This record gives sequence, structure tokens and C-alpha cells, in this order.
Amino acid sequence: MLATALAAATIASHKPTHAQAPHASEHRQGLAATIDFSIPQGRLDDALDRFSEQAGLQIVYDAGTVQGRMAPAALGRMRAEEALRKLLDDSGLHWTLINGHTVAIRRATEPPGLPPSIAPAVAAPAADDPRHGGVVILSDIRVSADPLRGLPIEVANTSFGFSKSILETPRSVSLISQETIDRFGLSAIEDLVRVVPGTFTPTRFGIQGGIDVRSVPADTFFRGMKRLNLQGHAPTVLSAMDSIEVVRGPPSPIYGMGKIGGYTDMIPRSGRAADGSYLDRSHGRVSAMVGDYQATDLSASLQGPMKIASAHGGYHLFGMIIDSQTYARGVPLDASMLQGSVSVEDLLPRFRLEAGLSAQKSRSGGALIGRFTQELADSRRYIRGLPLIDLDLDHNGTISYREYNTASAVRGALSLSNQPLSQRWDWPLDADGKPLTVDRFPKVSGIPESMFQYLQAHPEADPGGLLRAQGIGGPLPRSGYVPLGFMLDPRTVGYDKLDLRRFAAFERDLHANLATTYIDLIDDRDPDFTMKNQLFFDGMDQYKISEQPFGTEQKPRIVEEKFTITRRLPQLPSWLDVNSLASINFRHTRSPTGQCFGDFSTHRTDAMADTWQDSSGGMTPNTTFTNCLVDSSYETGFPYTDHGKTSFSEFGLGVLLDVAIARSTNLLMGGRIDGSEVHNIEYAGTINVNTGTASEPGAIVAQSTRTRGWDDGVSWTFSLSHEVLPGVRPYFTIAQESLTLDNNANRISNAIVEAGHIGQSRLRELGLKASLLDDHLFFSTALYEQRRINVNNPEDPTITVEASSTVTRGWESEIKWVPTPKLFASFYALSQKTLYEPNRGGVVLIDARSLGFQDVVDPATGEVVYPAEAFLFGGRAFIQLPPGVEAYREKQGNPNVQIGASLTARLASGFGFTLSANHFSAVAAGRLQLIELPASTIFNAGAFYDRGPWQLRADVFNLNNERYFRARTGDTLADLPVSAMPDRRFQFTVSHRF
Repeated sequence: MLATALAAATIASHKPTHAQAPHASEHRQGLAATIDFSIPQGRLDDALDRFSEQAGLQIVYDAGTVQGRMAPAALGRMRAEEALRKLLDDSGLHWTLINGHTVAIRRATEPPGLPPSIAPAVAAPAADDPRHGGVVILSDIRVSADPLRGLPIEVANTSFGFSKSILETPRSVSLISQETIDRFGLSAIEDLVRVVPGTFTPTRFGIQGGIDVRSVPADTFFRGMKRLNLQGHAPTVLSAMDSIEVVRGPPSPIYGMGKIGGYTDMIPRSGRAADGSYLDRSHGRVSAMVGDYQATDLSASLQGPMKIASAHGGYHLFGMIIDSQTYARGVPLDASMLQGSVSVEDLLPRFRLEAGLSAQKSRSGGALIGRFTQELADSRRYIRGLPLIDLDLDHNGTISYREYNTASAVRGALSLSNQPLSQRWDWPLDADGKPLTVDRFPKVSGIPESMFQYLQAHPEADPGGLLRAQGIGGPLPRSGYVPLGFMLDPRTVGYDKLDLRRFAAFERDLHANLATTYIDLIDDRDPDFTMKNQLFFDGMDQYKISEQPFGTEQKPRIVEEKFTITRRLPQLPSWLDVNSLASINFRHTRSPTGQCFGDFSTHRTDAMADTWQDSSGGMTPNTTFTNCLVDSSYETGFPYTDHGKTSFSEFGLGVLLDVAIARSTNLLMGGRIDGSEVHNIEYAGTINVNTGTASEPGAIVAQSTRTRGWDDGVSWTFSLSHEVLPGVRPYFTIAQESLTLDNNANRISNAIVEAGHIGQSRLRELGLKASLLDDHLFFSTALYEQRRINVNNPEDPTITVEASSTVTRGWESEIKWVPTPKLFASFYALSQKTLYEPNRGGVVLIDARSLGFQDVVDPATGEVVYPAEAFLFGGRAFIQLPPGVEAYREKQGNPNVQIGASLTARLASGFGFTLSANHFSAVAAGRLQLIELPASTIFNAGAFYDRGPWQLRADVFNLNNERYFRARTGDTLADLPVSAMPDRRFQFTVSHRF
């Protein structure tokens, strides 16, 4: 044994002889390594000495801890963890895995971590180590060589269900620790792209709820259980998490059906340490943050031991209150959250109980920039103007369904293509009948007939007569007539510089109540035979009141029961190790919704008008529509256009094998079968807006429709990896995954039920991972292709669901480096492209200039007196894109090139700093490529001071004050409304540990 200068301490740190040296991979596996042990019965200190030699691990303990204790024999081939448990059996001692090389032995009554007397001899204590009186708060990583847990060397079991480090996992995986979240000020789900490749997500109305991975929607998991689809109604509170795991590509067969992009697994904070120990007394932390946009954020956490009868365990409580405005004027972000968990050992024979609740309430709004053009993106030049006619006929402050049908009357019968404020154009063709590209659309002079006739009757609206001089013309929609509500008033039209904080496509009221609970029973005492039963519930009560108009109320619920068992096969040859897993689950989803659609007012509001009010997003009575959640009557309100309920059940069984051959080659393979039954009902009493006339619009649906269907799917995965050099593992993965074709409201339409509501996706990934420089440098790179399969017909009704039919091909690399415990650096780069496959068509939002309308120019001065876009800014113009147009095969909105870098350093004085940067390439805002959003490079910086129980932190985001934009999510509406991202802003945080 190596004696330290501290006589009370002993460190076992032997370097094995050549004959005893374990294989290189065993060093990296640490306690997970399988080794032929030969440790006879005897004194515990001698047994630990032999264990250190044979396992290649450093053992740390106070001499008095093991003095006079005896240890049983540990003989034969077993995992290092199992051997250590045998040696410590009945000793009253516990162990803590400090890092990949060091194990600390302590008394059961002592907190986890290094013994206080020898911690300085092993590793310099982290400046942010929250210790008081020799007590280390749960995270043993705080005293390791990687205090931020930035290196992916920890053993985790969420990616595939086996206890494997990220190095050994044959898939692109990123782990973000709670320490990293705090240090870099990550607060919202869209912040993940600062540190995780492939997580750039286009924005949407409201808060960013879900996330895209590799350019397509991804699932959100909570402790390994899939949540409901998250919309923009409530923030995802990252600071409540202990870690976040981002897995690119479909999930493991044990998790059930999942989305193409991948998933994020949110691991909440717990009262149980990674090594299974608990605190001997309570500890807590309070934190307060203030920042720009009147932001305040108060949070508190408390964790400690608990006892139920003779069973011991731990608890963790977390609470947060957010009261803030946002970059978009008039859009609040108010949220409160309470999260609690308990972990109790032996509450039932052999089983540990882990249970918890997360409850959240939020109020916000939603907004995008309307009237977006290329000039606005380049120079903030904005087209001003108010609607030509008043749709609020009774002057009560809002526009009802009957009112806008009367004031902006269509010609002929109402239909899907012919609405008062929504018209559809056919795609222009060349002489050979082939679709033209948008830049070659014919330019058609003249103004719409309805506008010409109005100006003839009201010449005061066209004082110089320049618009009437153009004559009747312009591109005609399918109906042959553009209703009068589409045009802006020539007397108010002009240009201005837009205040980018005025988002005039405004949704005023979003409310959400979310609740997630879990009850797990776990038996993992024997790592070679484990059992876990998980009961999970996720529910949402949420509504949105938008006077665009768009209204929705949703109350989805899911309950899932899953049982998983793992078994390491015994009595195998020394060169072979096989771990097996089986999982069975039942999941039931119930999603009732009521909605009304319209969104006619996306461009009606003039964001620079003198009447602008933040609280209303600048909306006036002539741009404010009645919402069905406020008044759903036919005569004075806006009836529901959709009211229904989907209930579906999913049953699945999955198996997985993890095979190690000669300690350096690994095969991971498995399969799953799922079956699902769905019931969908569309209730009577809604309105069919696609029938009737201007005088008698729509018809109330008299009869409910019901559909029932059954579908099934098979999933499988196969991965091969091999350690070619110590710490260097290339791998190949091919996987096929079933996915439920529900929409973002957790509904499955009748058409999808009839066509089959289970789809398929496939992943191919070739990668390399390396842990170098004594596990201080981690590198990973991957080439990948992931796609939706089993869709060949462009007319397939399942092609336009949220899991749209695309193929993504790309490359990504990630580097993380921790040369000392005080310095952490990371870098990632990604290049990818997503294509529609098959190259389907669709109905896409378009502006008047792109359709072929022309500016009205004053011939005397050459000035534009009426820009082409103003002809249709009062409503919504759509064009029918035919299938197979190669120019529009690529999915837009996500930059094809993304780069991120981060650095944090901590000084001995307790001061430190953080730096991070991201670069995103230019990208078209939508599929028709009408507007290119410029490339952007954003820098962030922070400084912190950590002293004793106090921590002070100051952050500045978008340090270089870059002006940049983010596209809207989706394929239909993404070309024109976008989000301006926040400019330079500051944030200050103070925390106190007790």
C-alpha cells in the first residue's frame, strides 16, 4: 500500500505486474469489468490490496475504517462491482465510485465521496464543492477530475438499458449534467444546441416545448419513460434535472415505439447517490436570478435522509417560480414548478422504491414576426399598412365568423380553396406542363378585381388614381376571385424600420398545467440479475386563446406500465460475456381536444402603427378575431372546427443481448414487436367551413364519426463495435423502429387510423469513439442516415404527420477535454441535409410577390407606392406544390452546418469564467425558399465566484449583439412568419447552499 503523508489515511494504488494486468478495456469499464478474481479469505485491507491489483483500480479509505475487519473470499470470474460487494458484505462499509479509476470505502454513516482526511491527497477539491463540516452533497463527481461531469465516462443505463458508458454505447449520445446546466446558464430547451450537436429546433408559436434531433421531431423521456408530445404551452425547466441525455436516432427496443430523430431523456434530481448511498443530514440550496426583460427566477431545493419504519432512504424537493417578460413585447413567461422524489431501500423485500412527482403551471403567449420579407431579414425594412376594409361590422372589438364572411365575401360556394381570408392558387406550369420554379413564375400586372371595384366606388382611397390605372389583373386563385379582405389600404401603405421586438402575429393567452408521476420498484443488488417495474403517468391540461384566430384546449393523459429484467448468462467461457434484457409494457393514451382554426391575422396587423400596445401585440378591432374558447356561437362567435377524442393502447415486448467477445469486441442486438389499437371520434356540433355561401356560410356537423383500427410493427437493432486501440472504439449500428403516427396534440385522425397508424423508421450509423489522455479527452464522430420507411406513395395520408417522410444524411463530431479539474472545453461540428422522400407535394403559404403580383410604381418619381406583398397581407395565400419538384425536395429551416464550442475555467481564488459560441449557416425559412435567413455567429460569456456556501454568477448572452432569426417549425407555414432571436442580454444569479 502507498502511505500518504497523513498517517490516518491509506491509499491502495498498485500498478499491476505484467501477469496481473487486466485488459485495457477493463480499466475503462471500471467496476463494470468482468475479471477472473483470486482473492482468498482474510484481512479486509489485504483483500482490498489484491482487489486493487487485479481490477486495476485505486482504492481509497481511512486506515481506521477497515482496521480489524475480515473479508470473505472472492474467487472466479465476475464483475469487479460484484467482487467488491462480496468483500464488503456484512462489513457495514459502503463504496463510492469517484471516477473511472478511484473507489472510496467509507462507513455507512458517512456521506459519499472521498474520506475528508485524504481528499487533498487524491484530487484537488472543486471550488463548487458544496461541503460543510466534511459532508459532501450526493454527487461524488464533485471531487473527481471532472467536476462538471462533462466527460461521458459515467456508466449509464438509459441509452439501451444496460449499464454502459457512452464510450461503449454504439450510438451518438450526449450527456449534459446539472453542473453544466448551471455553469453555462442553460435555461430553455432551445439552449441545448449550445452544447449538444443536432438539437437545433425551429421555433413555433409559444414556448419551445419539444425538440428536434437531426432536423426532425424527437421524443421527450422522463427517467426512461416516454412523455406526451410537448407543444409550446409550458417551458421545460432544465435546472430541475440532474442530467439530460440526448440520443440521436430511434430508441432502444426496450423503450417502445419512438420518433425518427431520437429523444432527450430528462433525469430529475434524486435523494439517492449514484453509488446507492444517502445523506446523513439534510442539505439545501436557494437561488435567485434577475435578468433583462424583467426576468426573475427563484428556486430552492432540499435533500436529505428519510426513514419509513425500518427502511431507510432519501428525499429530494425542488421548487421554482419564474416571472418574466420575453424578447417579444407583450409575451409573458410565468411558471411555477414543484418536484419531489423519494427513494427507500427494502420497503418491500429485495426491492427499492423510487417514486416522484413533477407538477408545473405556466402562463405565456405566442408570437412570430408577420410580413417577413428578404428585405426585412437583410435590413429591417418593413411594409406598413392597415387593412383596406373593416371586418368588425358591429364594432364590438372582435370579428366573428359571420362578420368576416359578410365583409370579405367570396364569389361562388365556399370550399377548402375558397375562403374569405384564405385562397389557394394552382402551381404555374411551363409549355410542356412541367412545374416552374418560384423565381420563374409569370408576373401579372393589374390589381385584383375586388380592389378595383372598391376603389372605383371609393376614389378617396386611391388619391392619385395610380392603382386604378393598373386595371384589373394579377394572378388568379382557383376561385377566380380574391376577396376584398386581403388588401391593405393604399393610404396607409409605406416602409419603415421594424422594431424586431414587435411580433405582430400574436397569440395572447397560453395556459398549461402539467403533472408527471412515477412509482418504480427496483431490485439491482445483484448486477447480474436485476428487475425493475415502472408505473408512469403524464397528464396535461392546456389551452390557447389566440385572436388570429386559433383556439385549442387539450387534456391528454397517458399511463404506462413496464417491467424489465436483465440477466447475465452464467458459466460461459472466459472469452465470452453475455448480458440479456427483456422488457414488456402496456401504454394507454387518451387525448380529448377542441379547436378552431384560422390564423388569418398573421399579416393583418401593422407592427409599427401608432396604435401599438404591447399587451395586445398591436392588434386592433380590425385584426382581432373571436375565439371559440371565448364565444363558440355561430351568430356572434367562432364555432369549433374540430372537437374529438383519440384513445389508443400500445402493447410491446422487447429483448436485447449485449455480447462481449474476447473483451474487445461487442455485439448489441435485439428486437421488439408492438401492437396498437386506436379509437377515434370526431364529435357532432362542430362547423364545416368548407360549404355554404357568403350569406349562409358553413354548416354544423350533425353526426359524430367513429373509427377503430389495429396495427402492429416490428423493431430491431444490431450494433458491432471493437476496441482497435486502448480507448478507441469504432462502431456500426443499423436499426429499424416502429413509431406511432400521432400528431403534436396526441391525436390520430380517422384517415391515419384507416391507413395504418404505425409507421417505420430506419437508422444507419457508422462512428468512432475514443477516450484518450488517461480519460481526460473524449472524441466521437459519426456518419448517419435516418429515414422514415414504408412510405412510397406521395398521396399516402400518413406522409404529412408530425413524423413526416424524410431522409436525413449527415456527419457530426464532438470533442470534450478536461486537462485539469479546473478547465473544461468542448467543441462540436455538424453537417447534414434532410430531404423529403418520397418528394411529396403540399399546400404551402406564399406571398403576393412570389405569386406574380407586381409593385405599383409612380411613373413620375419611380417610387413604389404600393408594394406587391400588400395585395394579400390581409389574409393568407396558399399554393398547391405538386409532388416531384426537385427544387423543393430539401427540408428547410434547420441550418445544414452547425458548430458549437464552450470553455470554462476556475481559478484557485474561487473566480472563474465561461465562454461559448455557436455558428449556424444560412438557411431558407421554408420549403419554397422565398427568404434566406442569414448565417449567424453568437458568443456568450459569463463570470462566477464560488466561495464557501455562496456562488455569484453573471452571464451575458449574444455578447456580440448578432441579429439573427429562426424559422417556424412545420412545412406548410414556415416561409413567411419567423422569430427574431434576442439581442444582447444580461443575467445575474446568486446561490446559497446550507
